Amino acid sequence: MQSVVEFDNVGLRHGAGVEALTDLSSLAGLAFPVYGWLILALIPLAVTALAMLMAGFTVISALKKML
Repeated sequence: MQSVVEFDNVGLRHGAGVEALTDLSSLAGLAFPVYGWLILALIPLAVTALAMLMAGFTVISALKKML
């Protein structure tokens, strides 16, 4: 008995076996290079630094208006 995938809404064809779903060799080319991981790590740090800088400007501006 052959296993058949019957999910048209997922974009799979009728008759595609479970082997097509579990074969991850086609994902091997999607690995990030080292600089990609560094950029991914730096993005949240840069956003956090920008948020802290803007918060500081906001607090100083509010204090100047109060005094």
